[in-house]
Amino acid sequence: MKFKTCAAIIVNRPWLTIGFVALLVTIVSVGSGGLTFRSDDRIFFSDDNPELQDLHRFEEKYGREDTIVFVITAKDGDLFTPEKLAIFNDVTDRAWHFPYVKRVDSVTNFQRVSAEGDEVIIDHLARSGDTITDAHARLLKDAAQQEPLLLGRLLSTDGTVGLVNVQFWLNDELAGDMAGELMEHARNVANELRRQYDMVTIRISGSLALDNAFGEASARDGMVLTPMMFGLIFGLIGWIFRSSVVVGAAFLVIGGAIGAALGTAGFLSIPLSPPSVSAPFMILTLATADCIHLTAAVFRRARQNPAGDRRTIVWEGLCSTFRPITLTSATTAIGFFSLIFSESPPFGHLGVIAAIGVLYAWLLAVTVLPALLVVLPWQGTAHGLLVPDAWWERLHGVLERQPGLIIGVSLFVGLGMSVFAFTNVLDDRYVKYFDQSFAFRTDTDYMNQHLGGFYALEYSLNSGRPEGIFQPDYLQQVDAFVEWMRQQSGVTHVTALSDVMRTINRGMNGGSQAAYVLPEDSSRAAQYLWLYEMSLPRGLDLHEQVTIDKAESRMTVSLEDLSTQEVLVLAERARNWVDANAPAFRDSARATGTTVLFSHIGQRNIDQMLTGTFAALLLISAILFVIFRSFSLGGAAVATNLVPPLAALGGWALFVGEVGMAVATIAAVTLGIVVDDTIHFVEATRRGQREGLNPNHAVLYALKHAGEGIVVTTVILVVGFACLAFSGFQINAWMGLMTAIVIGVALVFDLLFLPSILIKTRS
Repeated sequence: MKFKTCAAIIVNRPWLTIGFVALLVTIVSVGSGGLTFRSDDRIFFSDDNPELQDLHRFEEKYGREDTIVFVITAKDGDLFTPEKLAIFNDVTDRAWHFPYVKRVDSVTNFQRVSAEGDEVIIDHLARSGDTITDAHARLLKDAAQQEPLLLGRLLSTDGTVGLVNVQFWLNDELAGDMAGELMEHARNVANELRRQYDMVTIRISGSLALDNAFGEASARDGMVLTPMMFGLIFGLIGWIFRSSVVVGAAFLVIGGAIGAALGTAGFLSIPLSPPSVSAPFMILTLATADCIHLTAAVFRRARQNPAGDRRTIVWEGLCSTFRPITLTSATTAIGFFSLIFSESPPFGHLGVIAAIGVLYAWLLAVTVLPALLVVLPWQGTAHGLLVPDAWWERLHGVLERQPGLIIGVSLFVGLGMSVFAFTNVLDDRYVKYFDQSFAFRTDTDYMNQHLGGFYALEYSLNSGRPEGIFQPDYLQQVDAFVEWMRQQSGVTHVTALSDVMRTINRGMNGGSQAAYVLPEDSSRAAQYLWLYEMSLPRGLDLHEQVTIDKAESRMTVSLEDLSTQEVLVLAERARNWVDANAPAFRDSARATGTTVLFSHIGQRNIDQMLTGTFAALLLISAILFVIFRSFSLGGAAVATNLVPPLAALGGWALFVGEVGMAVATIAAVTLGIVVDDTIHFVEATRRGQREGLNPNHAVLYALKHAGEGIVVTTVILVVGFACLAFSGFQINAWMGLMTAIVIGVALVFDLLFLPSILIKTRS
């Protein structure tokens, strides 16, 4: 059945059309009840990610660290006064009563090994309930500053900032938002402590604070950006068309598309996450473009024939825009579907949800919208939408006189800017995903500034045999690796077995600093470590430091706020040092940890998305060549849409210079979006030629009939995606802002470069 016949059914049976499609959308939308949300940092990595697999193997040996960290700072002086040490003990004691708590490490419960005569004592640095005088507190400070396992890890070198690190037993089988629940509990405790004590400040960081921040970012975007985008976009639609009916009809189309897309995602068990939660905003913007193209065509015909029959006017507008709306929806969906190639699952989820939403928006725009325009009362405005026809005539005159110059300048500027696109620096510091409005960001920045440690490299150093960690040559090589690491720029602290063994040896030999050396033979080292473990209180054992068979030990390298490239360089230099100097664990000294995961994800995502973008480009190019039936037109269309993303990234490099993993998605997504205006323009040109116009006049026809729709939709798209720039979550903000820039640049190419090509080649 030809579409004109279908269009006739839609406009002649509007209520039947509305009812049928509404029923379909309602049924599909039910699936949204099955949507789930994930806010943990692991959502960014696929199960077959090699760095994630390395981390899983590491965690099988030492356990997973899900932490909340209380950062306590003395307002005056340092922390070593009786009152402030009592506060530390209070926080430590409260932390042990958290749900799912596994371990609590703090300044005061640090297990100090000391000697009193022939007796070796292993006990808290300052036990809760002990009477501490000012003089005793000073002695404790001196003792703390002699403990490498404490200083720089849980206590700043000047003694003014200390940590209470709370670890939890969590797993994927626990229902609910565990990060959110535990962070709420931690904040309640912190607020109570702030009211009770005024001599310290208390901040909160940790891996669960990070996970909770991801959830907060999504919730905040929903509360702030949703009303902002709806208000701006529907306000623009109302201002442009001067019709509340159009606003209402567009609202129903857009709402239906979003609901159906989320429902389908629920049926497909696609989880929402901080990046993919922006899919409804994208669907809102893209569905608006379909509505505007169709409504603009209908209103133009209404202005040209004020006394015409309503059904005929809507039918003509639908017939003239069905092909370009269908083609643009297909290319946009292809661009989004290409995100399934992304190394990071949330971007694949975003692509699938947005692509499905685009297809639902197409269905609703070509059925429900024209049906509503038939049954609802509206009056076409007597004036043009944004740009009067006289303006298009002036622009056409410029294009007709200097097409070669415009083509040359466009390519020179576009390609010139594109060169800088490759100078952007990749950086995925996950703390900086959040702006300063998030308490997690400010608290973690403070901790990193005074102690470091939120970013870290983890190593499992394998001796090659059970009980091998006690061998002198193994301990010496671990010790040498530790000392080398401590000399590297950006390293704030290193925790390893060698320091534990030195500490125990000192305690076992009278507490003299001269005895702060490694044990000389394996049997003595084994005995010392056994005695030490037996003396540790429950919950503060060495299970997180050495494996059960004593074949491997852990080394944790705490870092300053280093860029991801600096982290990768350090890890590579460490690997090279081990290859040359520590043959005992040459095969096992591979850095892992969350910091390593995020350091690799940007480049890995770009590598994967090159395939996705190339596939999308091939498919979209094939569509353009087939529908235009011309290699010159298809080539011009491809060039028109390839240059803007690269030019925009070049401009980004000049003004920002830094990109994250989201940048890999920009080319694929925007390629599918910006080609829409190209299709509308070329389709209008070819329609003019079919009406008997020569190529030059056909371009003028396209400017008049498609130009205002292109301008309006571009304004809507730019406004819609630019709204994402107000997100406090950097990934969404940068993705929205970059997309808006690309769409804006593409408008220039669609209204200058492409018409000049058509005039020059007389296509």
